[in-house]
Amino acid sequence: MSEKEKMNQDGAEEKAKETKPAKADKEKAKAKADKEKKPGVGKRIARFFRELRSGLKKVSWPPRADTLKKTGIVIVCVIVVGIIVWIFDGIASSVIDALLSLFGQH
Repeated sequence: MSEKEKMNQDGAEEKAKETKPAKADKEKAKAKADKEKKPGVGKRIARFFRELRSGLKKVSWPPRADTLKKTGIVIVCVIVVGIIVWIFDGIASSVIDALLSLFGQH
């Protein structure tokens, strides 16, 4: 081979190397653009509810009797705390009224 042919061959190989990455970059960019495209709002909402339903199937739910028992306990505790707060509010109100009437007559 002559030197001219070798140079042409080397030049062709370098051009091929330059174009291959460029094509690969374009393909990667196109694939990335396709991945970045979001599905429509309706499809995203539908996928959310499908995933929600499948997730709820995996939950270990307590028995109904246990749930009712614990709900009753919570309701009773809320009523008891409400009564205690009501009593302390009445006592505090009476004490403040007594102090105001005691010192307010001057």
